[in-house]
Amino acid sequence: MPVRGRRYSDDPLPYFPPPAYTPRKRGRPSNNPIAIFRRNRTLILVGCFVLLVLWRLTRARNASPPPPKLTGAAAMAKADWSKYAYSLYATDTATLCHAVMVFEALQRLGSKAERVLFYPRHWDTLVSSATDRDSQLLVMARRDYKVVLMPTKIMNVFGYRTPDKPKKTWDESVSKLFAFTLTHFDRVIHLDSDLTLLQNIDELFFLPQATVAMPPAYWQAETPHPLTSLLMVVEPSMREFNALKAQIDAGAEQETVEARKYDMELLNERYGQTALTIPQRPYALLTGEFRNHNHTAYLGSEEMEWDAESIIKEAKLVHFSDWPMPKPWVLWSAEGLAEMQPDCGGSHEGSCAERRIWKQLYDGFREKRKDVCKLLSLPAPDWFELTGKIKEGEMHSDPGQQGKIKGEAESIGHIDTVTRGHTS
Repeated sequence: MPVRGRRYSDDPLPYFPPPAYTPRKRGRPSNNPIAIFRRNRTLILVGCFVLLVLWRLTRARNASPPPPKLTGAAAMAKADWSKYAYSLYATDTATLCHAVMVFEALQRLGSKAERVLFYPRHWDTLVSSATDRDSQLLVMARRDYKVVLMPTKIMNVFGYRTPDKPKKTWDESVSKLFAFTLTHFDRVIHLDSDLTLLQNIDELFFLPQATVAMPPAYWQAETPHPLTSLLMVVEPSMREFNALKAQIDAGAEQETVEARKYDMELLNERYGQTALTIPQRPYALLTGEFRNHNHTAYLGSEEMEWDAESIIKEAKLVHFSDWPMPKPWVLWSAEGLAEMQPDCGGSHEGSCAERRIWKQLYDGFREKRKDVCKLLSLPAPDWFELTGKIKEGEMHSDPGQQGKIKGEAESIGHIDTVTRGHTS
């Protein structure tokens, strides 16, 4: 019996032995899916991961390549034409008229691209009188041919500036480089205005990617032929424009700019090794080719036969170049025509396809100039003074006077100074 007042009892606790251990008998594994997953879940997860990786690799290997970039007719059919444009520039009434003639041809031939004209910013579109031809032509370009007018400060080439040589303006042909500033277009085709467009050339917008694409100056003896800027396909870029303008502002050699080749030299220096070459056939045919006896340079092969009728049918663009013959907006002198027209294989008598086509190109330009611009051709310069030749029975004229006459003729575009390297 417990003693009263003690906290714990002295009686021992009852003892309960632990239950005897009986080993569990193992039976067959359960076929329950959940039980199977629990037993093998690691292997299952690893296997699923491996299968997923293999599936992704196989899919990537067998996936079809991205569709190629559309070119040619397919690209033209789906093109957003607001991203493409033709550009020309004008510096006087003659070049303005000829630019409008090119825009007329683009519209007549079904071109879908936009059209842009750069011109001196002091011109305006307010026709002040019936003789205000510049304003009339600007209004015509905008109204009839949907040309975007871009007044600007026309660029000039300067001679190298030295202490004993003041700054002097030489040439404005570098204004064609304004095409690089049209950065809201994906591609721009710049054309010179002393040419005749015979076929649509919209396909040139979809040439393979290149900052610049130009035809070769195939008429020059230099090989490889430099590129000619009479036709340029450019990807607009202010970076490129600023780089080119920096070189223009630095000036150029007098001989280079007097020959009006500076834009061509400038572009060849920068892009000669990287530019895409546009074939001269059919994109850059010179009128002087019809006066040549050897056509290998234009045809591109000695094996190919020359056929004047076939060549003019396939040509898309013809550039007027028959140095020292005046440009087509200047009439011919009888002496100049007799000397410079295609000689039909050595005979100056009769006619031939070359002579007929050559005359048709010049006559067609003059007629179009009169129809579109309401401008008549300029009078023919004196052939003997122009070329420095001596008339029969006369003594040689003063060389200084000849140079003066020649310089004046060049200044108004009477003579082709862009392609004077052409040999006939």
